[in-house]
Amino acid sequence: MNNVEILNRLLSLEPVRTADLPRDQRGIYGLIDHTGHLRYIGCTTKEAENFRKRIHQRHRTGSETHSHYFSKVYNTGRMYRNRLTQQGQRDAKIAKDLRSVFIAEYCRAVYVPLEVTEAEILALEAATIAIAPPECTSWNRATTTVYPEPEDLVDALIARLPVFAHEIDA
Repeated sequence: MNNVEILNRLLSLEPVRTADLPRDQRGIYGLIDHTGHLRYIGCTTKEAENFRKRIHQRHRTGSETHSHYFSKVYNTGRMYRNRLTQQGQRDAKIAKDLRSVFIAEYCRAVYVPLEVTEAEILALEAATIAIAPPECTSWNRATTTVYPEPEDLVDALIARLPVFAHEIDA
């Protein structure tokens, strides 16, 4: 498979919830924002680092200050926390938990499994990013991209969650 075929697949695959990603495959993947658009192309190369682990457990719940793009881009509004100054604060944990649930509910991923070497996956990732339309890689290496809070979606999510009144105030 070449980079053109990979990009075409990323753009045409039906996006899946991050929790539904396979635990036994690696390769090239794309992150889909809450509006349904491909915004990031990445890869998972290590045998122990599968699609579900990389996306559902890292991009969705990881640190806002590293390359965990869902966490970084949706660190906004009621889902905002400053990991460095709010460590251990209850409000910060509530905000991060809300963000994680928001991403699981409204964001998606696409993936192309590859059974090739780590070096080949890395080369294919770079070649795929190089030919992708800019809007499909707008999060790649974006250090300051943060979305405005999608208030209507956050409101709907909070209304469905079994949270206490003091957590909503947080």
